[in-house]
Amino acid sequence: MLSRRVISQLKDIFGPPNVLTSKISMEAYAYDSSPFIHYPEAVVFADKVEQISQLMKLANREKIVVVPRGAGTSLSGGAVPVHGGIILVLNRFNRILEIDPVNEVAWVESGVTNLALQQAAASYGLMFGPDPASQKVATMGGNVAEGAGGIRGVKYGVTRDHLLGLEVVLPDGEVVMIGGLGKYVPQIDLTGIFCGSEGTLGIITKILVKLIPLPEAIRTMMAVFGSLDKAGEAVSQIIARGIVPTTLEIMDQTMIRAVDDFINVGFPREAEAVLLIEVDGYEVEVDRQVESVVSICKEQGATDIRKATDEKERQDLWLARRSGNGALGRIKPAYMVQDVTVPRHKLPDMLRFVSDISKKYGIIIAQMAHAGDGNLHPHLLYDPFQPEELERVKQASHEIFTAALEMGGSLTGEHGIGMEKLEFMTQAFTANDLDFMEQVKRALDPHLVLNRGKVLDIA
Repeated sequence: MLSRRVISQLKDIFGPPNVLTSKISMEAYAYDSSPFIHYPEAVVFADKVEQISQLMKLANREKIVVVPRGAGTSLSGGAVPVHGGIILVLNRFNRILEIDPVNEVAWVESGVTNLALQQAAASYGLMFGPDPASQKVATMGGNVAEGAGGIRGVKYGVTRDHLLGLEVVLPDGEVVMIGGLGKYVPQIDLTGIFCGSEGTLGIITKILVKLIPLPEAIRTMMAVFGSLDKAGEAVSQIIARGIVPTTLEIMDQTMIRAVDDFINVGFPREAEAVLLIEVDGYEVEVDRQVESVVSICKEQGATDIRKATDEKERQDLWLARRSGNGALGRIKPAYMVQDVTVPRHKLPDMLRFVSDISKKYGIIIAQMAHAGDGNLHPHLLYDPFQPEELERVKQASHEIFTAALEMGGSLTGEHGIGMEKLEFMTQAFTANDLDFMEQVKRALDPHLVLNRGKVLDIA
């Protein structure tokens, strides 16, 4: 428990209305979008960089853990205060500082949502490449901290690919500016260290990102398959033939039916799988790609291919895809969602493995994936009031992680390690790898005050 002296100092820094200490007032900050729950000892709301700097100096003196928090959309426990301490809420840093259409970049504060940036950029004929499913609420600071991707990842990459610079408050309270607009920034690529660090190395306050022109033409379609295997093979063939779609998403029957029950967009309920495919670019190029994609899907056994005929139909398809997480609540009250990646040619094998695991443990697993880059999101459904079912879900989850690593994949494509995947780090990395990561952490944060208990299991 924080001392009265420390709480008094927090109130001096942030102002009394911006410091929460009662359990009931901190309830919403004990969890994020993962299944983990741990209560903080205080919650503070910052709107100035100087406040964060003072907080970190205080935390270092008192050896108090600080957990940065944006919108709390982390699916791996990144914003959960596993060691108590102070939650630092950053969503008041919500200004878009500049959209520069000449250099095609944007400066934003860390609490700006992904969607707000997309909308602001669109008014200049530009867009930000990554578009996570939670983009309506997920903050840009969270996108950088978690290395977020999205459904456009197969063509436009992830946050790291668009990051140019950062303003960061270091664990000792020092404020630094790293990266920049120039093509050759004369320094070590420090932005790369902070991207994906999950709030363990510094607190991100400002972000400089690349923007890209909106495409001239977009075509969206849904291919319907009688088996998950055939849908997976179609993905491999599309990429193998040199086509780079903007999006290439897969949904299995459980997910299809859950979404259709939720928003009723006319999904094919009897299908075993669907691919949601989008291509963009110049008009002539896009039409040629659509023909190729349709041909490949038919070769791989697609029973139907539906093309969006207008913007409303297109948006309905993507609303369905983005509604997947919420729709599953109609089946079970909770789920664990995985974020494993595998090489693309292993995608059919991994989809099949997850289906077999579902049968082995007698649990419902709804499958959805950024299939174009081999990033799977199997949702393992359970009732938290049935401990035995939860235990089976944990065992199934363990097998999925292990299988992904054995197939040459990774633990996470975009959700981060957080608390969820800590136990698998020794399987994914060598002792030397982990030791090097720990050296970086201790060099920047010798007292381990920033988001302790995430990414690395060190005390």
